[in-house]
Amino acid sequence: MTTCKILVADDNLQIRMLVGAALRSLGHEIIEAVDGEAALATAIQMQPDLVLLDVNMPKLDGFEVLAFLRKRPETADVKVIMLTTAAQQTDLKHGADLGCNDYITKPFQPKVLRDTVEAVLATA
Repeated sequence: MTTCKILVADDNLQIRMLVGAALRSLGHEIIEAVDGEAALATAIQMQPDLVLLDVNMPKLDGFEVLAFLRKRPETADVKVIMLTTAAQQTDLKHGADLGCNDYITKPFQPKVLRDTVEAVLATA
């Protein structure tokens, strides 16, 4: 298994801790961001392999961050999984239209998170 750099962008500390624990157990490096602006700046600076992105965050929401990531050449191809309570069909469609690679709704099971992350990272 290859170690990957994963950015976890969520304004909820408990979620960041839970996600970090679940993914560190797979050997991945975890970077955290507490709001949308920090997520965007960190993604540009750190060039993660994957971004786990909450929709409901201060400053920029997850959809705005995803749109910015897709527009920038250095982050256009980064893999993104939306990890959020925003689970309406319109939210799922909006995320897909913006180019997210997968969508996990909260609350989530750590095994589902790990399996989804590994599946997305395995795609070319």
